[in-house]
Amino acid sequence: MTLAIPLELSLFDPTSADFLVPLISFSAYFSVKSFTMRPCPRLLTRKLNYPGHIPLSPAQNALLAVGSGVVGVLDVTRGDLIASLSESTAGIFLPALHEKMKMTPEGRQIMKDRPEITNKTIEKLKELKRGTLGREYVEWLGGGGLEPESRAPVQYIDSPLLAYTMLRYRQTHDLYHTLFSLPPTLPHELSLKVLEFSNMSLPVALLSSVFGPLRLKRKETWTRDWVPWALRTGREGRSLVTVYWEKRWEQGIGELRRELGVERNDAEGVEARWGGYRKIREVERELRRKGEWVDEPEDW
Repeated sequence: MTLAIPLELSLFDPTSADFLVPLISFSAYFSVKSFTMRPCPRLLTRKLNYPGHIPLSPAQNALLAVGSGVVGVLDVTRGDLIASLSESTAGIFLPALHEKMKMTPEGRQIMKDRPEITNKTIEKLKELKRGTLGREYVEWLGGGGLEPESRAPVQYIDSPLLAYTMLRYRQTHDLYHTLFSLPPTLPHELSLKVLEFSNMSLPVALLSSVFGPLRLKRKETWTRDWVPWALRTGREGRSLVTVYWEKRWEQGIGELRRELGVERNDAEGVEARWGGYRKIREVERELRRKGEWVDEPEDW
């Protein structure tokens, strides 16, 4: 079924001199790929709080949330829309996450230093030994053809402090994949979203974990294998956004899991049913057998 809609829809107030909103463009018939966002061509007079900042009114923010949410669910490859959804739905939850960071010495140091993970960061990590957080992060990125700077910049959050909090969450997401040996595939991405919601309570993680599974071919198997583990691990482990990952590059990744109070999914039959996850675990086992893994034996 094809939904016919107007050629172009945008929240546009011609009487507003300080107008800037996402422009939502559609083809004559609805197409996920045609959803784009760009500023309307009018002068911006509202204050910009940091480079790249796009201030939005409440109505504009609501439009962004609805548009990015609907299309992002239909096409999970649109990372730009997931990023916009995370910013437009942060609301009171992002300040709570910021406060959580301030509650730990490590989190406070992060907010003071404001480190960023860039492509330059990973160059020096390639020399580390297998089994360290830094080297396994590099291996994970390479396996998926990804790089740190592929993440979208923060644009729609007004507070510079909260904008950095969101950036930190966004830039460390792939480290969570690395920590739990989760490949960059849809089932494991959704598993991590469930874990993130349990750990940080961000709405975008909840929305992704609720609507994302609709696209899975093995929804019941995924729910049985991954959801209980993700909820328990996120709830019982340390808040991941408070970890100063840059100071842990040379730490054994198994030791780090124990320190954070988290475990990988070792439920019976999970590896057998999920090939991408099994492959990562098998590579680690082989490196351990060869004595090329720096971390002490743990959950092989």
